[in-house]
Amino acid sequence: MTGPEPLPHASPLFYPAPPPNAVIEVRPYEDSDEAEWMRVHAIVMSTSHAWNYAIQERPQYEGYESTRLVATHEGRIVGLTDVQYDREPGEICFVKDSRGGYVLEFARMPEYGGCGVGDKLIEATIADAKAKGIHRLEYWTQERRAQKFYIRRGMEEIGRHYRFRMKPPKEIEDYLIQDLVGVEYIYGVCVPEEWPLVKEKFDIREDHPLEPHVCVGYEVRF
Repeated sequence: MTGPEPLPHASPLFYPAPPPNAVIEVRPYEDSDEAEWMRVHAIVMSTSHAWNYAIQERPQYEGYESTRLVATHEGRIVGLTDVQYDREPGEICFVKDSRGGYVLEFARMPEYGGCGVGDKLIEATIADAKAKGIHRLEYWTQERRAQKFYIRRGMEEIGRHYRFRMKPPKEIEDYLIQDLVGVEYIYGVCVPEEWPLVKEKFDIREDHPLEPHVCVGYEVRF
């Protein structure tokens, strides 16, 4: 079973703009959603800085409790969220005072801004987390629009760091080349207060899509 066929007047990539009173429904992800889920994920990824890498397979969370939800409008997937839960406090999440849920996927189609997709996904996620005995979620993002959205919802910031790529220092290149390993770039992170020193000391990649981003973490408790 596959998702609905594109409307005749729809772009091959994007849905028609929804009406102001679009009814958004949230339901659990089903295996039959995979092709449409991957399509929506790819479209959102192309318009956002939230992800570092493209994916070709739908993530699985074997061995962990998880929440996997989709938001739909007229049967089409227009938003999605995945959460993976700590087995022990701090195993996955940044905050370690209790078991939490780490939100790995959270997205909506570009046309559906202002339709309440994000709010409905968060509310449904909270309800499912509570049913699993979890009372806190962490949302980490380097997408500025998402950061503003979390702030508007009153989420508390729990941390931030820079994510960046840099040219490997010569001593690292020379060491690895002895074993016939070349290095295109190194992916690194640092706290904001160390960022000026890191930029001064290392050759940071600034070209898109490898430019640095600030990743900010937010928490909601319930």
